[in-house]
Amino acid sequence: MSDWIEEHGVVVTADEAWATVRVERRSTCGSCSARSGCGNGVLSEVLGRRSLELRLANSHRLRPGDRVTLGVRDQALVSGAFAMYLLPLLGMMLVPITMGWMLPGLADGFLILAGVAGFALGLAGVRRWLRSQGDRFEPVLLGRQPAGETPTPSTGRGPIAR
Repeated sequence: MSDWIEEHGVVVTADEAWATVRVERRSTCGSCSARSGCGNGVLSEVLGRRSLELRLANSHRLRPGDRVTLGVRDQALVSGAFAMYLLPLLGMMLVPITMGWMLPGLADGFLILAGVAGFALGLAGVRRWLRSQGDRFEPVLLGRQPAGETPTPSTGRGPIAR
């Protein structure tokens, strides 16, 4: 298995310092047999295909029209998703439980507000954690196909040399 989650994109704009890459969001829901009963499948049909624009340092002299392969380490993606889901969920559960234990006669409305506050604290914790990770979650250029050339397959071995 590759160490990288790869996406393909096209350079939209580029100058000497930065390049903007447009990546089409893909979903594997079209190939799944349960797509009609799955929330992700229904949501992807409703929202349609949207593109995402990323800004990268242009150390490889990318030009508009170049096709690129971007990657994020799969371990970083998994740990980021784990934190994004787990911290707000834990905050939403643990804060009201702790408040209910410390103040046994507290009304349900206050416990609901405590859950909302715990959720917000969890999101703030995620934001702080993400900022402490530096560029760990930044996409890396894995491959480049200059505009007008035939495609070359990506090796999946890591970023191209700088």
